Amino acid sequence: MAKLAGLAIGSGTQPESIIWFKLDDGPFLPGFIGADYELKNANEGLCEEEIRIRIKGTPAEMNVILGQVRHALRACLLEGSTERAYVRLRRSALDAFVFARILTARFELMPGHLVSKELGSFVLSVKLRRQAQFVGEERRLDVFNSSGPGNALGLTVYNHDDAQIGHDNWFSVLPSGLQLDQACPMRFEFLVPDGGNSIGDFQLGSFVMMDAASIPTMNIEAESGVGGASISDTQASNGQFQRYTWSGSGWATLASWTLTSTMVSKLAGTKLCPILRLHNPTQQSGLRLRLLLKQQGLTVYESPVCLVQAGKSAQVFSPMNLSMEDLPRLKPLAGLSLSLEGMQSGLSASLDVDDILFMPQKCFRAFHSLTGLEARSSLIDDTWRALSWSLKNGQELKTHLSLGRGHDLFPAVEQRFYVFMSDLAGKSPIDLKLIVKAWYRPILELP
Repeated sequence: MAKLAGLAIGSGTQPESIIWFKLDDGPFLPGFIGADYELKNANEGLCEEEIRIRIKGTPAEMNVILGQVRHALRACLLEGSTERAYVRLRRSALDAFVFARILTARFELMPGHLVSKELGSFVLSVKLRRQAQFVGEERRLDVFNSSGPGNALGLTVYNHDDAQIGHDNWFSVLPSGLQLDQACPMRFEFLVPDGGNSIGDFQLGSFVMMDAASIPTMNIEAESGVGGASISDTQASNGQFQRYTWSGSGWATLASWTLTSTMVSKLAGTKLCPILRLHNPTQQSGLRLRLLLKQQGLTVYESPVCLVQAGKSAQVFSPMNLSMEDLPRLKPLAGLSLSLEGMQSGLSASLDVDDILFMPQKCFRAFHSLTGLEARSSLIDDTWRALSWSLKNGQELKTHLSLGRGHDLFPAVEQRFYVFMSDLAGKSPIDLKLIVKAWYRPILELP
């Protein structure tokens, strides 16, 4: 068996805070001779391995060492433990420690041991099953948007994206210089600033941009389309919203927008969830909406019907693609027309639309409010732990339920994240804001 630098085992809530039981770097406990460990190849994401610990000493000394081993692995020996057990190594390529979670462990005595009343020796075999991936120590990520880079206190994101610099519902990360080989788990902290409005439901979606020189438009202002009447309002995105009025029993075309060839080409293959924001939430019941994609005047996609939720700003449609699946994509894709249709059978209807956000769905998290996130409180979303929780006055609590797959940081490409928020009343004013900070853990496969 080969010795590996930095070999240690331990249990705790996070690797950086564990007091490790070191197996290759002293000072050692009396009676501890050494340890051997050999990395094994993974099978279906798990590794079956063995650590052999060589002990020679008095019964009391041996019992102390056995007790330390059990204590170090307590998280995988005790049911219901809130801690996790890890094996630790030092990775020279990162110049840092890396950790793999131990899922189960059991002990065996190797044959041929010698025990006497005064002095004994034996080899303790620790059979362990661990996750194949090693993760590194958590590292801070730089995030930016049109206002520039964030700082140690974070970056502010708003609930809209218009022509005003810094008023963005998005932020980006650049992995240049990180030397990533594969996707890495991320951790986010979303803080409601002092004096900010409480946050109810909110969503976070991201996609990668292979060519950041031409970033697709993910927000469409209602007034940029054809149809309806434009009304100025400083509380609307870009200072305007669009009012649509109609009557009759069938579907009425309310508005249409041009989706350029660049936008369709850049978002080809990306599943998007349209979120239509009403500037003035309607109180009408039974109002239905649908979206249509048209090419050369012919409908190529018709969304499932969206039943408008009275009193809520955000009207969420079913996820959709902007391109056909069987196109080779050797050339730019043809542009499309996006149409909004409404129906209110036998009655006249009115709808005030502010904008539409195409929320990416490949990496997506929805946070459904239980109690809401108050000012000076933050929500933590940790992909590595597969957990989300909130912090208020230095204490943990659960303010939101999270749905969807956590976010990973992908190598060699710019990654853009989009946020959409609602308040506790279900309204989605443009001045809602959060301060975001981000971290990641590098991933390695060993051996």
